[in-house]
Amino acid sequence: MPDNDLRECLNKCSGYYAEHHFTEPQVITCKWCGSKNINKYGVRDGVQEYICIDCGRKFNEKDAPYGMRTPVEQIGASLNLYYTGSSLTDIANHLAQVYGNPVSRSSIYAWLLKYSVEAVELLSTFKPQRLSNVWLADETAIKFDYELYWIWDVIDRDTRFLLASYLSPRRGTQQARILMELALEQAERPPKKVITDKLRAYIDGIELVFGSETVHIQSSPFADSDSTNIIERFQGTIKERTKVLWGFKTVPAAKIILGGFVCHYNFFRPHISLGGRTPAEVAGTDSPITTWTDLVRMVR
Repeated sequence: MPDNDLRECLNKCSGYYAEHHFTEPQVITCKWCGSKNINKYGVRDGVQEYICIDCGRKFNEKDAPYGMRTPVEQIGASLNLYYTGSSLTDIANHLAQVYGNPVSRSSIYAWLLKYSVEAVELLSTFKPQRLSNVWLADETAIKFDYELYWIWDVIDRDTRFLLASYLSPRRGTQQARILMELALEQAERPPKKVITDKLRAYIDGIELVFGSETVHIQSSPFADSDSTNIIERFQGTIKERTKVLWGFKTVPAAKIILGGFVCHYNFFRPHISLGGRTPAEVAGTDSPITTWTDLVRMVR
């Protein structure tokens, strides 16, 4: 390009950017409601904060929850790592090495509790619509402070959707009844058949909730060969969950993490047996939230 043409192009570009730099400033909109009616709300760690006059919520231009330094993507990745078996120490090392973000184990612990509670509250509104009429129930032992507890589970046979997961220090009829009530609340209709092991507590527990209209089959191993395979696969997942819960010494915290695991299992964890889909997809929940990062970004 001749020198004169090059200089003319440079002058035009310089004039354009000079003009638009001053006459077309970027409009800041609320991350929550999209409103342009916002005010500045001070500076935190060198980042400008804003408050929305319309919805009253605070935000900043950084892609991080308000008042937090770690970006949404890193928090979401941390939650996913934890629920797939990584320890708090492993996650802290990952954030430091990969992102240069030195986060303490206590901060990651706080994320787990906060976003697990948020996940349970938000995702419980998305009910499964395409369940089979056959449920499988089972229970697994776990220890907290040398005290034996039981995790009770009900899973839908065809969709693998985990309808209920319940932690209890006892293993009786009342606990079996509570488990079935929790599953019914999620499914919103009773099954035609429930398959369990030979624990006697299921006999009256299922009868009390469903009456005689639901057939209860007790066998060990489970009568249906397909059901046996499903339970065996799920027991592998149970080992992952038990590892996740071992780090929590208090029962209240363990219950929160158990709820988070149910959300992870149903909504965020693809299953090979389901063709790489999640139980939530197969069950037709219509949830727009498909990853922990989606959830963190939504609830902030």
